[in-house]
Amino acid sequence: MFRARTRTAVISAGLTLIAAATGCAGDPPAPTNAIAANPDPRPVADAVLSQVISKISERGSTHSQVRGSLGVVGELSADGVVRYRGPRTDLALDGQTRGTGNQPPQRIALSIVDGVGYLRTPLARPAPDKPWLRISPGAGDFGAKLLSPALSQVHRAVDPRATFSGIERATRIQSSAADQVDGKPTTRYQLRIVTAQAADTAPDPQQRTRYRKAADSGEAEIEYQLWLDESGLPARFAASGQVAQAGQVSLTSTYRDWGAPAEVEVPPADQIGVFQEPPPQAPRPR
Repeated sequence: MFRARTRTAVISAGLTLIAAATGCAGDPPAPTNAIAANPDPRPVADAVLSQVISKISERGSTHSQVRGSLGVVGELSADGVVRYRGPRTDLALDGQTRGTGNQPPQRIALSIVDGVGYLRTPLARPAPDKPWLRISPGAGDFGAKLLSPALSQVHRAVDPRATFSGIERATRIQSSAADQVDGKPTTRYQLRIVTAQAADTAPDPQQRTRYRKAADSGEAEIEYQLWLDESGLPARFAASGQVAQAGQVSLTSTYRDWGAPAEVEVPPADQIGVFQEPPPQAPRPR
């Protein structure tokens, strides 16, 4: 019974991390006859996104607020920081999730350092004396295998650089308009990632696989909204989509203090644990 509850808790924590996604640019493949016969009239977003990604890398850090719905899991409210180090992005979130009905809010903290995630939530506690769960991509433990995809999704949801790097030319500008964020003037871009093109141009094999699955399943485009301030830096970033087992997920990150110091630390080693997959239970004797 305990193992079953533990497995359910880890899955619930994984849903809590799932963001709306669904964290080198290459030229798109030569157009097919169908594309050539019906060219897309929308502007390619590479010029805008290349400048945004360059400015993000130059500033090196930002502070943010993340708000939104995680479908059946409930509402997420968290404060965060993001730190850029070359191609690496470290981030930390600290907040809470609130479910439906009379369920009390659950505290949640997440750090990603050098591509490794650290999650703290009552829903996924590796051991009584180890409040942090280590999520290392490619590791063989149960928690890593279950939550690594969700970790990548939350990374993309809070970091435009991770979302668009390498697929700038596979992204189209659906529309743009003047807007405001926290009373300051911005330009709001509605962006569409064309999944078939992204599957051919994404630099990362996992990205290509993800976009290929989306294209093959009929999801021709993935929508994002990006607000840029007068200096060309992100002021807000929003994503929404249907996520398996979680329902409709919508998250919005609002940024401030670009270039301000951002500390992202690894939890103490003696407080970090991992989940190992419970062994299969032997069948009950008849």
